[in-house]
Amino acid sequence: MILLALILSCVIAGSLACSDDHCEDRVLADELMAVKFLPNNEQLGILCPKVLTYLECEKDFFECPGRSLEELASSSDKTEATRAKAMLGGMSLVRDLCDEDSSFHHDYLGSVDCFRGFIEEALRTCRQDAVAPIEKFFDELYHSEEDISEEAYAEIHCLSDALELSCIIDNLGDSCGTVAQRTAMTALERVKALLKAGCCADVEIAADLKSRFLDFLELEDGRKSAVQGILDLLKRRR
Repeated sequence: MILLALILSCVIAGSLACSDDHCEDRVLADELMAVKFLPNNEQLGILCPKVLTYLECEKDFFECPGRSLEELASSSDKTEATRAKAMLGGMSLVRDLCDEDSSFHHDYLGSVDCFRGFIEEALRTCRQDAVAPIEKFFDELYHSEEDISEEAYAEIHCLSDALELSCIIDNLGDSCGTVAQRTAMTALERVKALLKAGCCADVEIAADLKSRFLDFLELEDGRKSAVQGILDLLKRRR
């Protein structure tokens, strides 16, 4: 749901012959931070033109080597393709957010006030709720911290992120209603390429480990499916 934050915080490398320094807009960044990346209707009217201009500038930077984003998205270079898909998904989402006639725009505005009051406490609570089961699960796998490899720590963080995000989405429905929950899931689905380029991108979570973790949590089928779905959003297919 923190849509603009996800997109604007995505740092993407480009050709050495190109530079996106001229795209930088510190005033815009400050304005987005001032509204906690959750603008209301009036603020959207002010921020949307600026954000769209920024994204078009970044798009030009991406395409500087002479290939369109669509061509880059189908590249055999998985990292390059993921980054291009992230940019395409992010731009499409922001355009819909800024389009007063789109259903996503209306759903967002109908949810944003509740979400503003919900998110900070939800982040804190869900982070705390994820700690105990993650620690217990990995304590059963490893006898001491010395046995835990760097790769295992990365797996811990990835599984923890999936558990936290699933918790937030689940609680969002209870606190703000089904429209807010649907809006958040729609946003996540549409920026899944961006999520896959994040912290879990290079983590090799074996299917057996993922299955054991989900079984260990002893969740109801619906909740288990939700965690599985979030984990699949975060993990890049290989």
